Amino acid sequence: MKDPVLPSRRKFPRKIFRKKLTFLCRGQATVVEGVEIGEGGLSFKSDFVLDENQKIIVNFFISEGDFFSVRTTLKNKKEGGGHFVYGVGFDDISIALKRQIRAYVARKSNASLELV
Repeated sequence: MKDPVLPSRRKFPRKIFRKKLTFLCRGQATVVEGVEIGEGGLSFKSDFVLDENQKIIVNFFISEGDFFSVRTTLKNKKEGGGHFVYGVGFDDISIALKRQIRAYVARKSNASLELV
């Protein structure tokens, strides 16, 4: 018997985003390493302990794009390897940022297809 395919919880595709970014939480700015990005949010590695549904501001630069400072909400947290990987959802982002993220994801998707 075949296992049923579960629908993805993500509304938008994500791609690898191994870039430095900063987040501001409780008056402290922390530089961390990004993991993935999509139109709905991003994930990053950190040793900083965040609370469930924590509101933070994330600052990042998109290659071939602009610098952004975005309000986010912590959606999930995974622990492993001596650090956390946090997934945050964008609270309210501009159309310009959505377009730049969509273009970034498309470039990364096309680049991975060219390797096959």
